[in-house]
Amino acid sequence: MNPSDAMRAMIEASGKSGRQVAREIGRSDSFVSSTLAQGVCPRADTLAKVAHVCGYQLVAVPADVASRLSSSSGGIVVEYDGR
Repeated sequence: MNPSDAMRAMIEASGKSGRQVAREIGRSDSFVSSTLAQGVCPRADTLAKVAHVCGYQLVAVPADVASRLSSSSGGIVVEYDGR
């Protein structure tokens, strides 16, 4: 899952609106919707803030460990290809 999709998944799982999440992280009301519509890769600090207000924690783990994680464990695995 890419960072933008992870952001969408966390917001949906939280039951909050994008507008509510944007306000809670101190951004404009349209921030989440415009970020997701454009498919923009959010900065790590922004993704961490979104995770926090949605009840998640952003954690970095070695790639071999991340490959063994799955969404069935309740987590969201973000893969970034360097682009």
